[in-house]
Amino acid sequence: MSRRGPGRESVYRTIANQLQDRINSGEWLPGQRMPTESALVAEFGVNRLTVRQALAQLQQIGMVNIRHGSGTFVADPSPVLEISVDPGTQVDEGSVHASIKSIVNDDVTESVLDYQPDPYPAAAGYLSVERGQIGRLDTLVGSGGDPFAVSSYWIDARRFDGLADRWVPQATLAANLRENYGTTLYYDWRGFSAAAAGALEVEHLGARPGAPLIVRDGVSVDAEGNAVYYVRRRILAERASWVRYRR
Repeated sequence: MSRRGPGRESVYRTIANQLQDRINSGEWLPGQRMPTESALVAEFGVNRLTVRQALAQLQQIGMVNIRHGSGTFVADPSPVLEISVDPGTQVDEGSVHASIKSIVNDDVTESVLDYQPDPYPAAAGYLSVERGQIGRLDTLVGSGGDPFAVSSYWIDARRFDGLADRWVPQATLAANLRENYGTTLYYDWRGFSAAAAGALEVEHLGARPGAPLIVRDGVSVDAEGNAVYYVRRRILAERASWVRYRR
């Protein structure tokens, strides 16, 4: 194998990419032990450190599990969350909850991580309330201990006083607002962008610092068209796929 030169990938990354392709092709199945370091050293004609760097990269992206003393094993694939873009949807019922349930067939929870005042300028503009009246609710959406998304909602703290204390973890924000405050939500708009993982995502999603995220943000309104909340939901890019429905 040629060594690194101008414009070439480092050797360990080239090896990692080849091993990843072989895993994806089904040469090694989830749970199966991969060839030993010694076997890979002989196959690729490199030193042991280079092989270890390649395997470490695969472990970092969740392709393998390195068990010291036992070897390297192909990791079970993580369920991928389908992010739907459906222009025909009107009522906000919590599409992320439904998408997660469809792939894991298990109870989905949304737990409160924190609630505090946060006069975020963009949220203030969307909600048309004074900045001092805005509360930020951070939540974690997951199933069976598997985290899928971190969400931040900016909401009128006076209108929905005590929301964090009355929160039901098995319900979506939309369901909590409907049951506790009699407010039915409707989608106003949703957008998509990319961002890098920060402290909240590192802590609760198990992301590495700076890992790519898919951000779904938007505003939901009540029956009178008044903005109720602005949301920024973050999902690891490697755990998300896109579906566009045509009407």
